[in-house]
Amino acid sequence: MDKGFEITAWIYGLVIISNSVFTKLRTDKKIRAKKMLSYFAKHNDVGMEFVKEGAVVPIGQINGYAYTVFVGDKDAHPYDKEWNVVKSLGKFNLSIGDDDSFWVAQLNELELWENGKLSGKDCLTEQVHYGMDELREVFRAVRIEKERGLYSVSIYGLKKKSPVEGELGEQSNYGFLFELEKVEALAETADPTTTDFAFYK
Repeated sequence: MDKGFEITAWIYGLVIISNSVFTKLRTDKKIRAKKMLSYFAKHNDVGMEFVKEGAVVPIGQINGYAYTVFVGDKDAHPYDKEWNVVKSLGKFNLSIGDDDSFWVAQLNELELWENGKLSGKDCLTEQVHYGMDELREVFRAVRIEKERGLYSVSIYGLKKKSPVEGELGEQSNYGFLFELEKVEALAETADPTTTDFAFYK
C-alpha cells in the first residue's frame, strides 16, 4: 500500500487482525463470547496464544488521535516525505490465511465481535460530527491485501515533519508504519498488552 489511510483510535486504541486466523482460533477453541477484549482480559493465556499465532496485535493505551497508517514490505519506506520515524515500537507475529489479507481496525471492534463481521468487506466506516455542522465518514477498519503466509511485523511511530498547530491539529500529527517481512516460522513475541506504544514528542 503506497498511500496511507487515516483511522482514529477511539476509546481503546488500534489493532492488527488476521481475520481468517482469528476466526479459526475462536472456532477451534469454541469461544462464544462476542466481547473479545473482555474475554482476553479474563483469559490472558488465551489472548497471548492468539498473539503468538499471529491472529491479533493490539496497540493499546495510545491517545485517541487520527493516525495515518502506512503498510509496506521491509525497507520499502512507503510513507512520504512529510513524515519522520520517531520510535521503533516492537516486532510481532502476523499469520495471513486463505483470505490473503489482514485488517487494521479500532481496537473496540474486538468488543463487538462476530465471526462474519469482516468477511466480504473492504472496510468498515461510520459517520462522526466535526464541529457544529460537519459530518464526516471515517474508517473503523480497513482491509489490507497481502499474500498468505507468516510475517514479522515491525511497528514504528511516525510524526509529521511540519506539525499542525493547535489542539485539533495535534491530533493529526502522528502515524504508524507497519513493516512486514515474510518468515519461515513465527518467533517468540513480546506481549503487546504490556508494550509502550506511546511515542508523542
